[in-house]
Amino acid sequence: MTYIAYYYISQSEQSPLEKYLETIKDKPTLAKIYRLICKLIDTGCNLPSEFAKHVTGKIYELRLRSRNNQYRVFYFIAQKDKIVLLDGYTKKTKRIPKHVLRRTINHYENYLINQNAKPFVKI
Repeated sequence: MTYIAYYYISQSEQSPLEKYLETIKDKPTLAKIYRLICKLIDTGCNLPSEFAKHVTGKIYELRLRSRNNQYRVFYFIAQKDKIVLLDGYTKKTKRIPKHVLRRTINHYENYLINQNAKPFVKI
């Protein structure tokens, strides 16, 4: 089954994930993140734990190690074939910082209330 991915759109009409991805200046790393998202679209929940891990509730994270950094993209499966990409961050500590987790859960809850999303275009 192929999934369809959507960027979560906040009440300020911005996608937190797109905003985060714009901060990544290393083009090869950015390309790897997009390839990993495409792999998620193709396989859904069937990514190995090396690439995807459960965080809390219905929220998961895509995991990428590139150069000396680790990158995370938070997502959840909204329906049978719909993935919502919530947010991302560059990991610098062993655990997810509390403010990042709180922000991601807030995005998730806002999505459930408002259903604001725009399509992720698979290249």
